[in-house]
Parts: sequence; C-alpha cells; structure tokens
Amino acid sequence: MVRVFRPVTHLRSVTGRRWAATVNLIGSYNYALVTLSVLIAVVASYAALDLAARITAASGWTRAAWLVGGAIAMGTGIWSMHYIGMLAFILPVPVAYHWPTVLVSLLAAILASAVALYTVSRQKMGVMQALAASVLMGAGIASMHYIGMEAMRVLAMCHYDSLVVALSVVLAVLISLVALWITFHFQEQKKGRDIRRFAGAVAMGTAISVMHYTGMAAASFTPSAGQMELTHVVSISALGTVGIASATLIVLGLALLTSWVDRRFAVQTLELHRSDERYRLLFERSLAGVYRITLDGAILDCNDACSRILGYNSREEHLSQAEPDVQLVSQDSQEFLDAIKSQKALNNYERSVQRRDKSGVWVLENATLLADHEAPSPVIEGTLIDITERKRMETALRRANAQLEARQHEIEEELQLAARVQQSLVPTCLNWDNISVEAFYRPAGTIGGDFGLVTTGADFLNVLVCDVSGHGIGSALVANRIYAETISQIELGVGLTAMMHHLNRFVLRNLGSAEFYFTMVAARFNHEGSNFEFAGAGHPPAMIVHPGCAPRLLDSQSSVLGLFEGAIHREATAEVSVEPGDRVVIYTDGFIETFNAREEMLGLDGFRDIVREASTLTVANMKQAIVERVAAWRNGPPTDDMSLVVVGIPQGTESAAQFFTSPMPH
Repeated sequence: MVRVFRPVTHLRSVTGRRWAATVNLIGSYNYALVTLSVLIAVVASYAALDLAARITAASGWTRAAWLVGGAIAMGTGIWSMHYIGMLAFILPVPVAYHWPTVLVSLLAAILASAVALYTVSRQKMGVMQALAASVLMGAGIASMHYIGMEAMRVLAMCHYDSLVVALSVVLAVLISLVALWITFHFQEQKKGRDIRRFAGAVAMGTAISVMHYTGMAAASFTPSAGQMELTHVVSISALGTVGIASATLIVLGLALLTSWVDRRFAVQTLELHRSDERYRLLFERSLAGVYRITLDGAILDCNDACSRILGYNSREEHLSQAEPDVQLVSQDSQEFLDAIKSQKALNNYERSVQRRDKSGVWVLENATLLADHEAPSPVIEGTLIDITERKRMETALRRANAQLEARQHEIEEELQLAARVQQSLVPTCLNWDNISVEAFYRPAGTIGGDFGLVTTGADFLNVLVCDVSGHGIGSALVANRIYAETISQIELGVGLTAMMHHLNRFVLRNLGSAEFYFTMVAARFNHEGSNFEFAGAGHPPAMIVHPGCAPRLLDSQSSVLGLFEGAIHREATAEVSVEPGDRVVIYTDGFIETFNAREEMLGLDGFRDIVREASTLTVANMKQAIVERVAAWRNGPPTDDMSLVVVGIPQGTESAAQFFTSPMPH
C-alpha cells in the first residue's frame, strides 16, 4: 500500500465565509490493481489498433457493424481501466458507486472510441481532421473520467485542483492525438506491422494510464458529517473487481478473436477472388480457344478465342445464336467421343471442326472428360488451337516432297545412265605391238570431269588424259564434249600441238566460261618403242620410271587450256626417249592432292615414292598398287576425280604378252 497524504486546505462557504481548517483524508493505492489497470489499457489499445484495420478493410453494413462493435469493445476497455484504477485508490471510509452515473461514463467512453475508430478508419486523415478528432476523443475520455468520479458515493467531500484538472484534459487530448496518429499510420505499414502494433499498444496504454492517474491526482477528499445518498448505489467488492477485469478482458479477447477470424476469412476470400480473377483473365485472354461442352457436342461456355476459331466475332455473338444448342461439330465427332470416353483425356488430338459458314478448320485439341457425381451428366472441357495453316503447309510440303522425290529419282536414273555412258569411254587395258597399257578411272561423284583416251592406229599408239575443272554434271558434259572433239582430231591424224591448239580454240569459242577450263597430257608412241612424242598443258608432270629407280618428270610446256588464246607454247611437243623396261605414268591431280588424317597432302614427292616402290611389279599390278597405296594414305573417300594410265615398255625383244604377265626383277 502507498499512503497518499493531502495537505490542509481551507474551505469557504457559499457566502465566502472562511471555515475552519480541515485535514484531508489519506488514501492509498493497491499496486496489483494499478498494474491490472495498466494491463487492461494496453490490451484495449492493442484491440483498438487491430479493429481499426478491420473497419478500414470493410464497407457498407459490415463497416458499420465493425465500427459499433469496435467502439463498444474499446470503450469498455478504457472504462474498465478507469474503474479498476479508481478501485485501486483506497480511502479510509466506505466507497460505493451510483450505477446510472457509471453507465453514463461508459457511454462517454464508447462515444469517444467511436470517434477515434471512425477517424482512423478513413482512407485519408488530414491535420485538421486529426486535431478535431483528438479534441473530441480527449473530451470524451476526460468526461468519462470525471463523470466516473461523480459516480462515487462516499462520506467525504471531493475537491479538485483546477490546474491539475486542466493538465489531465490536455493530456487526454494529446494522448488522443498520438493514439490516432499511431493507429492510422500502423494500418498503412505492412512490414513489421505486428511488432509495431504491440509497441504502439504499450505506448497508448501507458499514456491512457498516465492521464487517468493525473486526473486522480487532481482530486482530494475531506471528511463529511452528512449522510451518504444510497439510492441506486452499489458497492464493489474484491470479487466484483475481478469480475469487471475478467469481463473486460473477455470482451477484448472476443473482439481480437473475431478480428483474427475475420481477417483469415478475408484473406481466404481475397485469395479466392484473385484466383477466380486469374482464371477469368486466363479464360478470356487466352490465345487458345477454351470450351466446355456436353457429350452431345452442345457448347455450354467458351472464350472469345474459341468463338473466333469457329467463325464468330465474339463469345457473346457465338452463344446468342437462334439455335437451341450451339454445337461443336466435326466429321469425326463420334471417333472423338469414343476416344474421350475410353481415355478420359486426349492430348494433341487433331481434327477438323465445322465453322459458322460450314467450312472446316483444323484444330489441335486437348480435352478432358469431367464426370462429377453432383452434375446431371458428364461434360468435356478442352482447348483448341487453329492449325489450318500448318496443315495446309504440311500438305504442300508433302506434295513438294513427293515431286522432289520423283525428280530426284529421275535425276538418279539420268546420272546412272550418264555414269554408264562415261564408263564406256574409259580406256580398257590393251597391248599394242611391244607396249602394254593399264588405265584406271574413278569420279568423285557419280560422274566426273576426267577422262582417259587410248587409241591405236597402223603407225601410232595415242595415250591422252584430260582433267576438266569442277565436279559433277557440268564438268562431265564439258569433258564428254572435249572427248568427242579429241577423237575427231586423232582420226584426222593431226599432230599433238595442232590438236591442243584446236581444242583450246574450240572451248573458247563454244564453251567459253571462267568456270570451265581443262588440263591435258598426250603421248604418241611408234613401233620402235625407244622414244615417243609428249605434249602437256597445265597438267601435273608425267613420270618415266625404270623399275626400282627414282622417276624423272615430264613437265607441261603449255598452260591451262580454255581460258586464253596463247595457252599453247610454240614448242609444245617434245621427243622423249625411253629404255627397255621403263614405265610411263600419266595421272590427274586427284592422286597428288589427297590428304591423310593429319591434314597432310600426299603431294608430288609422296606420289613419286609410291610410283618408285610399285615400279618393280608388272604393269597391271603396278597400277593396282598405286591406286591402293594412295587410298591407304587418304583419309576417307576421294574428293576429286582420279584418272591414271600406265604405259609399259617391254625389255629386249620379249613379246608384249610375256612382259604384261611376268614379274619384273628387283
């Protein structure tokens, strides 16, 4: 207990006559009830902060209900704090309360709370609104306090210190202003809202308690000899104090619980609303057509995209047709229904559905059969994507592929025929007098631009190799044309130089193009076999090799043919001597411009080594060995046409047949 001592005061009568000095009654405070009053003030403040948020979030009748309920709960809390604070003050005389006056003080607290909650629940609160509301709320709280004091029935006279009373009223207004500011701004802040709300509740509860106990300090009591008015008077026992506190805490707890439940339902309702809104927007804005139909194909609902796919301007126009049921019809509707009934769900199902104008539109469809026990019949929900253009392109592509395959088959047949024709022009192995000849030809593709020519006459054996630039059909056609012109020149019996002059002019005048040019090597052997005529134009050097010896090279004297008039050197033809057993090797650059796995080119030197190593074999075996060893060096198939002619000069007077078949000594 704390004893409160009041100093001696002097009282005046209504006539102004000074009475005798009287000693004030000494009061004390019950700390437990003081603490309980502060706790109730904090709980009431927390409830006010929480309820303000619910009032702001509500609208219409719900808002009015929250405002009334919140005002009652908050007012009851403030009123209970006040009376428990008064009960905490103990006088040495019996104290009772006039319950009608107590109810008036409760009404004042509720009205002050209503003003506060209405102000902070608005969307905006200006300075003037805050000041006006704080004055009304402060006046209401002060009224509640001093009306409550008037409800006291005690054998004593109550006197007030006007300065302290004024201070308590000012504190009530200031506390109301701070409370309104805290409450209004806490409901706008989301982050850390619970912690700040609790801190604000502690500050507000403490401030309300300070105002109350300041008001209590303004009062003093002196003994009275009169009788205490007992009409409508009740006394408050310790059990009554506990009942007031418990009832108040229960009311505030129920208010907070109701607010929490309402908030949870509001969150769930908002989430459902957002979910419905997202679904609605997805349904309406989807680029794919979305529909809901019966098993009979009647459309129950669809979005704009579905309606546009089916030839309507909008969903409203689509669903407002005169027909009783708008149908989703296709040529294979029964097949679709059988599939959906058996599989329950269809993914990437293609079918042609009927548009408004009875034309067909191809769609890619995903559908699910929904069999709800509460629904009268199953329904189908699905999506449509217009793939008409894709189907048209697929049809056009299939038609183009069929035409391309047919044309490719024709080209392949033509190439095979051309290859057979070209192979017929490849020289075969032959013996002429004492000389044997072996030839090899392999195009890089089906046909190529190389050709070899071996012809015999009464006096000469003509051997010629030509290489036209490029590969494929164009080079093969040019090579065949040059081949035919070469044959005509040989039949006319012209010399090698004159023949090259003619072929060069022929290509320039008839086939002139920078894309096509050619190289050539020609050799003409007589019966003696000791020498032969040689002419070359831009071609890799021919080789003369004696078995086991290093080959000697025969370079071309003229440049590439088919590009300019002066390609033929005036001494283009030379007489070359040979010895018995020598081999003359003529080839195209497909043999030397070949690469291994390390991207190393065989080159002229590498090819000379292969020719030297193979020269100890018979002519036929020598040709085969050259081809195989070049293939072993090469990485993968050949990339250029390959032509090879090997001419063997027999030793002594042995017959060509014996030379052709017998092995050469090492």
